[in-house]
Amino acid sequence: MNAVHGTIIENLKLIEIIYEETTEVFKKDRTNTSDIKEITVNQFISSYLSNDFQVKARSKIYSRTQETNNIDCVVLAPNHPKLITPKREVTLAEGVFAAIEVKPDISTLTEKSEFYKGLLQIKSVKNIIREVERLDFLGLPEEEQTPKYYDKIPGVIFSSKSADLKKTVSFIAKNVRDKNLKVEEIPDLIVCLDKGLIFYTPVFESTGIGKKLKENSQLIPKKAFVTYSSNDKSIILVLFLRYFLNFEQPHFLSTEFIVTKYLNDIETKFETKIFDADKMFENK
Repeated sequence: MNAVHGTIIENLKLIEIIYEETTEVFKKDRTNTSDIKEITVNQFISSYLSNDFQVKARSKIYSRTQETNNIDCVVLAPNHPKLITPKREVTLAEGVFAAIEVKPDISTLTEKSEFYKGLLQIKSVKNIIREVERLDFLGLPEEEQTPKYYDKIPGVIFSSKSADLKKTVSFIAKNVRDKNLKVEEIPDLIVCLDKGLIFYTPVFESTGIGKKLKENSQLIPKKAFVTYSSNDKSIILVLFLRYFLNFEQPHFLSTEFIVTKYLNDIETKFETKIFDADKMFENK
C-alpha cells in the first residue's frame, strides 16, 4: 500500500460517517445535512488536486450566452480568473475542470427520484457551449484531432447508495429513448460507493480502454457504458480518481497530477462490463 492509497482509506472513513443514516431528531434539518455531505465530497476531491485548482460549492456556470443550474461542486482549473464582485463569485465555463452533483441515495429509478434530478443537473452543464483551445498535432503520424465532445464540461454524479449498476445504466438508456436526455448529456462518471463505478462516453474509440481493445482487433461500440463492480469502497474511490484526474483539461497542463502514478500503482480488483450504448438507446 502506498501513501496515496492510505489517504483514500482514511478519507473514506469520514465519507462513511457523513453518509450514515441521519439521527432521527435531525431528519427535518435537510439543508445542513445536505451541506455537510457536499462539503465532505468537495474536500475529498480537492485533496488530490494541485493547489492551483479550486473547488467551489453550489455554483452556477456561465458561458457567453448560457448558464447552468446551481451545481453542488464545481472544480476550477488554474486558468480560471478570480471573478469576484461585492455580491458574488462568478464561474466561467472556459475555466471549469468538472462539475459534480452529490446525491446520497440514487437507488430509486423514477422521474421523481434524486437520481433523475441529478441527471437533469448534469444535462444543464453538458448543454453549455464553450470555446476550448486544444493542442492537436494535426498531420503527425498516428495523431488524431481531439473529438469535439471533450470541449464539453465533464459531469459526475457522486452517491453513497445506488441500484444495481446495469439497472442504473438501463434507466439512463430509457431516458435517452424517451428523449429526456440526449446522448451527449449523460454524466461521464457515476460513483456508486456501495456498488462500483459507471463510466460513459459517446466517443469510446478515443478512450484508453477503447484504443486498447482496438489494438487487439476487437470490435468496439461507438458509444459505451463501462461498469466496474466492487464491494471495496476504497477501490471504487481509486477508480473514480483515475478517471476524474484524466478528464480533458480546459487548458494545456505541462505535467500530469502527481498522485496519478500512485493511483495506477494500487492493485484493484473489480468486475468490468462494457455495454454498447447505441443498442441500449434503440427503441424496444
